[in-house]
Amino acid sequence: MKILTISLINLLFSSVLVAQSVSLSFSSNSTTKPVAVYESGEVQVKEVSGSLINTVAHTKPSSDPSFKTYGLANGSIIVRENIANFVKYNVLGKTEWAISNSTQSSGGESISELATDPQARTIVLYNPKVKSSGKDGSRAKVVGIGKNDGTTDIYYSADRIIRTVRVAESGEFIAIATGKAGTDDEIVIVDRFGNQIQTITFDQEVKGLNLYGSGSTLTVFSAGRVAVYSVMDGKRIASSSFRNGEVQFANYSSSDQSIIALTGTVEGDLIKEGEVRIVNVAARKIASKEVAGALQFVNLDDITLNRTSRFTYRITGFDKDLRVNAKF
Repeated sequence: MKILTISLINLLFSSVLVAQSVSLSFSSNSTTKPVAVYESGEVQVKEVSGSLINTVAHTKPSSDPSFKTYGLANGSIIVRENIANFVKYNVLGKTEWAISNSTQSSGGESISELATDPQARTIVLYNPKVKSSGKDGSRAKVVGIGKNDGTTDIYYSADRIIRTVRVAESGEFIAIATGKAGTDDEIVIVDRFGNQIQTITFDQEVKGLNLYGSGSTLTVFSAGRVAVYSVMDGKRIASSSFRNGEVQFANYSSSDQSIIALTGTVEGDLIKEGEVRIVNVAARKIASKEVAGALQFVNLDDITLNRTSRFTYRITGFDKDLRVNAKF
């Protein structure tokens, strides 16, 4: 296994600190989530290695900009089409459910989106923008819990759009980042039944979220800043600004009291000029290392962080796993 050379960086804290280091290496992809692709009238679900898991016949609507396929951890498939329609096929290729997520607003709505935990315990369908009465609102609901159409509403706003949604790895909690012109962004945290746990404000446009593990901590990031909050009381645990490179992923390790962030430039399905940065909040130190070459991904929302030991992590969701080890 090739270990990359070490580079050093000073943390932007007021005190003078000794520079720290990070080593990076690549290993075979350990991601269990399959990839769904559409080919010649059928949806195929494949392992990352390319091995075929499941195949479902499905006709793609002509010239449909919303058509998208999702491969779930157990080999099931979800297909989105016609702006707001979702169909889930089980591992046997049979239709499990079909749902229209349209609000039927006369003012129109944007393409519906889907968010789920890695094991698809909790599936969220949401309308990022719904135009009504001259305002831009939004809505989100969970599939598989409601008594009527199999869904239950967990969020609605008449004047705030949804920027992104993140489901905790456990499937227990859901974070919904919202925005409205002239106000700070808000992140609403609910459980999978829609009970509100917390609302947190963020003074920059939210780009991404992460609820680590069971969901006790929320990591919020914009293009140039990362902040971490306690879900239970809403208090800020840590934050860091990044002057060089746009943040593409960030999460927090409570065990190490550290922010792990990946910056870089997205071009198509590649992150170029990548750099991993580890902010040790407890010691007020930072370590960083540039990534050699480009990182290929299928979906930025599929990037996940796994802690393997103290200050050692595996970042998955790329064509190869990125292994990170920091020394403080």
